[in-house]
Amino acid sequence: MRELAIVQQLATTRLNRALKPLGLTMTHTSLLFHLLSCPDGASIGEIADAMEVNQPAVSKTVGGLAERGILTVETAPGDARRRTVRLTGQGHALLGQAMAAMHPDATHVFAPLDDADLASLTGLLARLRTHLDATRA
Repeated sequence: MRELAIVQQLATTRLNRALKPLGLTMTHTSLLFHLLSCPDGASIGEIADAMEVNQPAVSKTVGGLAERGILTVETAPGDARRRTVRLTGQGHALLGQAMAAMHPDATHVFAPLDDADLASLTGLLARLRTHLDATRA
């Protein structure tokens, strides 16, 4: 776990630095990636559950991104308590810019690995993600 924690911290620091000129962090980018997989949008609670953070943190992050026009937040018909969050066209474009901004640092992070190593690592991480998703508390 020590190595995983250190690699995660070092990679996140690099990627946050790359995203800073866009006014984004990895937290923002993770939320945008999640919404990319939700074409019908997602509620604050669904986002919080998926990202395993509390709803107030998601609401604050969503609010800031919505103010910038990156997301829309709409009250669900028939349930004034439920808000549906969606990526806007500007949000899709910004996510593309974020991916481009992160690419040089991501390339640096994985530079010591050859194609076989990367394929193996990707497969192992996918297995861990699947296991952790299936066994959420």
